[in-house]
This record gives sequence, structure tokens and C-alpha cells, in this order.
Amino acid sequence: MLLADFINVGYGDAILLRETETPFTMLVDCGDVHIGSSRPDGRRTTAADYLRRQGIRELDLLVLTHLHLDHAGGLAHLLPEVRVREFWTNYLPPEETWGQRLKIPAAWSAGARCLMQSLNIYLEALAHLQKQDTKIRLIQQTRDCRQLTPMLTAGLYLEDESLRRRQVEIWAAAFDGSARSKDLDILDSFINNTSIRLRLSYAGVDTELPGDVYASCWEQHNLSPCAIMKLPHHGHRDALTPRLLEMLRPQYAVISVSDSRTDDCPSSDIFQMLSESGVKVLFTDAVQGPNGPAELHDSVRFQIICGQPAKVCPIVQPEQSSSHKTSICLYSGT
Repeated sequence: MLLADFINVGYGDAILLRETETPFTMLVDCGDVHIGSSRPDGRRTTAADYLRRQGIRELDLLVLTHLHLDHAGGLAHLLPEVRVREFWTNYLPPEETWGQRLKIPAAWSAGARCLMQSLNIYLEALAHLQKQDTKIRLIQQTRDCRQLTPMLTAGLYLEDESLRRRQVEIWAAAFDGSARSKDLDILDSFINNTSIRLRLSYAGVDTELPGDVYASCWEQHNLSPCAIMKLPHHGHRDALTPRLLEMLRPQYAVISVSDSRTDDCPSSDIFQMLSESGVKVLFTDAVQGPNGPAELHDSVRFQIICGQPAKVCPIVQPEQSSSHKTSICLYSGT
């Protein structure tokens, strides 16, 4: 059985995956350093607290899709609590910078300052991982199949080599003191599209975890359908196009978004597109969606069980669950 928990970290990503037979445990992204709170009965939690409640003190694999604060900030809380065997990333600064803390000019834009804060958290995390003897792997090219366990595989996909090279150049300028606020603003404008995109396959059930890659970047490929899709970029309008949806045809779409957003996020256009295609939409936070009242939970959980007749069924309603989860069971046909 594979458990996939899309943790309610507010506006951010943190996805915990556990194969019970092996056992094997991996985390994709860590949420933000600050998760905030929008309502007294909200169920937001940090990735570190969630793993602690689940009794997890070691990860076989930690994947950081990209260096935005809402994906990387939670490293600050996670690593003192959890040992990591292997770490995947799309960017590695020079080893001599690990553990450093760079100054952040107060006059810089909010986006530039957030990226620098994320970099400082990342540098501290890399030093911590090095002390743990973690195997640190830089992902530089697409690889269709990486065998994680006998039943679980991961496809790794990168969309734009030129953007990743530009990312390295901008971060290098930050280290030598020549970076300007507008350079970091440029990085902020494209860093989503440097994300590591994962296609996990377990017992014939595929799950798409695309980080924040905009739909326009990966709809150019010929993609096979999947059962579960985490919408990139938290359901903003750039997260999905009709062409991408037609190829993927997910049964479920998970949107990791804060219920306190005041902009069009998740996008009403995305809602309509998914609804018209018959896709069940689930939110990590207590967002009022088109399918009914907001649900309070600390994660959206999927159980993928092999060796059963193929069907999909909800197994726990959130109001009945002491752990405050929305849980869905998918049976593979193998």
C-alpha cells in the first residue's frame, strides 16, 4: 500500500509518501517557514509537526522541487527533527558556501528578499544534511524511470535548461555581492519553471507532482493519463490548460492553497475547467470550493492498494476522522 498525504501547510507544498511493504518514506517539498492561520478552527500544520505526529524520524528521500520559500522554507523546522538518507534538488551552490548566511538588503523588493531568505535557509539545510552524511544528488536531466522500491518508480522531468543555467548565474552573483534586487526579481519570475516534476507510479496508479511548473511548459509533451494530479502553482490560472487536462485526465486534482488568499487563487477558471471534465477537486486548506462547503483537515490522504478490483472509493469522511484527514482509497487493477 502507498499512502500519499498532501499536508495542509497553508500556501505551500509538502507531500508525504509512504510505501508500507518496504517500508519507504519520502517527502516532496517542506512548505513555508511560516504557515500562518486564518481561522480559529483551521488545521494548518508545519511539515515537521505533521511528520512528528506520524512518528516519522527518518526519510529515505527528500525532494526539493525549487527554491521558492513556500516549498523550501520548512527545511528550517524539518531537519533538526528528521534524518534524511537521500536528497534531490535542482540547484547546488558551491560546497564552501554551505552553512553561510548572506545579508539581505532591506531596500530590495519583497520577492527578492523572500528568495534570499529561502537561500539562507537552504544553505543551513545543506550544511545539516552534510553532517548527516546524506547522499545529496543534483538533478540536471530528465530521467523517465528511477526505481525507488520494487513497486514504486519516479520519473524526473526538467523543462528548461536555459532557465536553470540562468538561476545558477543569479545565485552566483548573490554570493559575490554583485546581485541587484532586479536580478532576484527576474529569478522570482521564472524559478517556478525550474521545478523538478515527478511522475510517481505505484501498482499501475500514477501521481503527477509537478512542483510549480506552468502548464504552458509541459503541455508540449505527449503525456499519459494519471489518477492523481497536484495542480502546479497552487491553482493559479497558469496551472492548467485544456490541452494539459485532456492528456492527463486525472480522477483527482489536489490544490495546495491557503484559504486566506484574497486574489483569484485558486482560479475560478481552473475550477470550471476541472468541473466540466468531471475531476474531483480537493484542497489542502479549508477553501470554499464549487463542490460544497469547506472541509477542515490537516491533510488530504490517498491510499493506493494493489491486488484488488479496479475502483475508487472514499473511505473516511473528514468529520468522522480523529486525525482530521480527507482520505480517498484507490484500488489498482493488478
